[in-house]
Amino acid sequence: MKQDSIAALLDKYYEGNTTLAEEAWLREYFTQEQELPEHLRKHAVQFNGLAQQQEILLDESITDDWLLAKIEKPEQQQKGKQLFMPLASGAKVWRVAASILLLLGVFWAGFYFAKQQTVSQENEMAALRQDVKDLKEALATPENSYSASERIQLVSQEFDKAPDDAVVDALISTMNHDTNVNVRLAACEALYQFKENRKVREAFIQALKQQSDPLMQITLIDMLVNMKEKRAVQPLQELAEKKNLLPIVKDKAAQGVGILI
Repeated sequence: MKQDSIAALLDKYYEGNTTLAEEAWLREYFTQEQELPEHLRKHAVQFNGLAQQQEILLDESITDDWLLAKIEKPEQQQKGKQLFMPLASGAKVWRVAASILLLLGVFWAGFYFAKQQTVSQENEMAALRQDVKDLKEALATPENSYSASERIQLVSQEFDKAPDDAVVDALISTMNHDTNVNVRLAACEALYQFKENRKVREAFIQALKQQSDPLMQITLIDMLVNMKEKRAVQPLQELAEKKNLLPIVKDKAAQGVGILI
């Protein structure tokens, strides 16, 4: 075939209008060992690369075809003609590679986020355990080791919504036995955060029977009434009938009984 005919066929090939037979002829022409004119050598490089690419795609056809079938619908091809092979094959390979990279990116992002969340939760738990340890140690030491204001700060700190039993026990002990009424009141307020806890509600009822300071008595009455704790009715009645008790406390107790009954 003359060089002019080859040039015309190449133009037709790049426009995507060649037949399968014409493309096969071009591949065979440019891949055979022969001395080509200088203006045709650049085309030989392309067709040699295409031949190598087709061999690689043939070896990987099982994997690629299976993955492509999962990712996209087969495209309809023109009968008797084939689109420009480097463009079509390259597009498919790039789509497969992009899909794989996207899946890997999503997987890596999810793994990284889960790992960071786990580390954050572990750090929060470690800090909470340290806070609990410090509180228990502080409240277990003699009172003269900490001033009243320092003890108030200890029991007034923010606690987790589901506190450690040891924290609850320490706060209950402080509410009942600290020598400073302001510290006892602060412990009482801290425990009220956990008013749904049955142990805390029972502690308030028992404290009402033990506390003699009017401020503590009034605070406990208000809390028990607000919690609608009907088990407090009897100790409230006893408090309302108690002799040598401030009238304001007796009136408060009587009002509480009237609300809870």
